[in-house]
Amino acid sequence: MLQKLSIKNFAIIEDVSLEFCQGFNVLVGETGAGKTIILKALQFVLGNKAQKEDIRNNSSSMSVKATFVDVNDTITNKLRDFDIECDGVLIVSRSYDVDGKSSCKINGETVTVGMLKQIADLLYDIYGQHDNVELLNSKNHLVLLDSFDEANLNPVKEEISKLLVQLKDINSKINQIGGVGEERERTLDLLRYQIDEISNASVKIGEDEELDNQISTLSNAEKITSSLNQALQSIASSNLEPALTNLSSISNYSQSLEQIYERFKSVIIEINDIQTTLSEMLNSANFTSVDLDNLVARQELIKKLKKKYGPKIEDVLNFLNSAQQQYDNILNCEKVLEQLSLQKNVILSNLHTESMKLHELRKNIASNLEQKVQLELSDLKMQNTIFKVNFKQLPSVIDCNYTKDGLDEVEFLFSANKGESEKKLTKAISGGEMSRFMLALKTVLRHKNDVATLIFDEIDSGVSGEIGFKVGCKLDSLANYTQIICITHLPQVTALADRFIYVYKEVENDITVSHVKYLDDEQIISYLSTLLGGYDSQTSKMHAKELLEKSRKQKTTE
Repeated sequence: MLQKLSIKNFAIIEDVSLEFCQGFNVLVGETGAGKTIILKALQFVLGNKAQKEDIRNNSSSMSVKATFVDVNDTITNKLRDFDIECDGVLIVSRSYDVDGKSSCKINGETVTVGMLKQIADLLYDIYGQHDNVELLNSKNHLVLLDSFDEANLNPVKEEISKLLVQLKDINSKINQIGGVGEERERTLDLLRYQIDEISNASVKIGEDEELDNQISTLSNAEKITSSLNQALQSIASSNLEPALTNLSSISNYSQSLEQIYERFKSVIIEINDIQTTLSEMLNSANFTSVDLDNLVARQELIKKLKKKYGPKIEDVLNFLNSAQQQYDNILNCEKVLEQLSLQKNVILSNLHTESMKLHELRKNIASNLEQKVQLELSDLKMQNTIFKVNFKQLPSVIDCNYTKDGLDEVEFLFSANKGESEKKLTKAISGGEMSRFMLALKTVLRHKNDVATLIFDEIDSGVSGEIGFKVGCKLDSLANYTQIICITHLPQVTALADRFIYVYKEVENDITVSHVKYLDDEQIISYLSTLLGGYDSQTSKMHAKELLEKSRKQKTTE
């Protein structure tokens, strides 16, 4: 349970520390005093999104610390997964500054917001107007129905999940060999097209690089021819033979002259060889624009293949080999496909069996839930209410789309008045009825909820008088099983609390500051009297005292 909450520089709260008891805690005070801010601070420390707007004016950061005691084994085991020790006391702290820097710690160990949220889900649940909206959404009704008896449903759900894994595996194997029927023919057609496209191109490794060189040469053919002619003319005009003859006549006179002669002779031989090669290149340089167009077309074809089948020609050829192998496998796998299809049919049959088993279990659970919710609603002065869990018609076996939750789609139907047919919640329930319906549902599901703290943010909205007292009794009854923290403006609910936390605000140095204090019996009567009569008179105090005595008598009889 939540034992203590310390808040610093959060909205209009400068420095507040609250202590909660095990039973029924109420947060009371005028609208805007800071009650909801306290709940928002609790949600912040337990992982909700941090917002700079929540940092108190003229402050650089905000921080919240929450202390939980009597932590259950589920939470302790989860903390061990995070290498965090817990001896029954859990301290969560979180800070956030104007620069967006955040710090989260559990029992002194730094954790991520994601880890914090996983722990928070096991610590508390909060219900308010937003949850009423969620309840109106029929997509959430199946989850609520299943939560009423998860122990019986989970084994079947686990079996369905296993079968879905098997079905996925079988479908994958079938897809690898091209599928069945028309899908198989489409796969073969595609493979044939791909094989023919690559095979007809007759590409070779390195061909793309060779094409690049050829296209570069052809694109500059005119310049190349001109430069070759000029080079040959220059070589031809350079008469080096006389120099060689002169060196030959004196080469016998010294070793150095002989070496120079041999070197010069080698140069002339190399120049003559270059001249011959250049002449051959010039004579063969009879390229046409058609040659260039053909080379460019071939280059574009290879680029297209590489874009479709791989970045390199090696990848294109590897794809060809793989496609040919897959094509042959599909043509020769009739027996394998037949076996896989039989296995798939068995899995689908088992899925249908388990889904129908889940459906029947849910129908029994729904009947039980309907009875219990209606009893709770009757106790909340809604005796003529009809609550139904409506199951939508199941699809035919052929059209079944199996999920881990089976085939069911459910929707809650409601009628508040005798003689009226049940309708969707959105069309049949008022705000006050919704508050009581939510409370009835949470009361029925209380033993299914493992969290130690339930928070209600104005769950009594839209009710008053004797109905308000009944709502308070329900909350007090829930407090026998779990800690309750409730924001309320109803005197009938307030009077039933075990701890009264009064939230108020004052202006200090031209700045609004929120404070809290714990009310004693005299202050409780004074506060209740203002709620009952709008002012603190002897008559209203008498009514307040009478209400408080009635509430305490009610608590002793529970």
